[in-house]
Amino acid sequence: MKVASHDNIEVITLDGRIDQEASEELETVLEGCISNDKFHICIDMINVKHVCSSALGVLVAIKRKLKDRDGDIKLVIVNENLIKLFQTTMLDKVFEIFESQRECLSAFD
Repeated sequence: MKVASHDNIEVITLDGRIDQEASEELETVLEGCISNDKFHICIDMINVKHVCSSALGVLVAIKRKLKDRDGDIKLVIVNENLIKLFQTTMLDKVFEIFESQRECLSAFD
């Protein structure tokens, strides 16, 4: 997991499998963003192969916290299986999903 800043947007790049352990790390990083008043977050999941249900729960919970602070989480996903997962769970209606980090970052303007 890599964290970088672009203007006032935090970019979190994930890869591989996001299992229980990785979802706890993700939650810690996202809570840290909120603690540091960073409310615009792009999560790059281009290299992610699998996301466990607890990670989805973390994303939804953090999105709610950010909404209260006029912030948002936007996702970058290209993996067809992940896109289907978000569609099946109706989370594609909750999160804006982009095909590139550039598109995601420009959507915060």
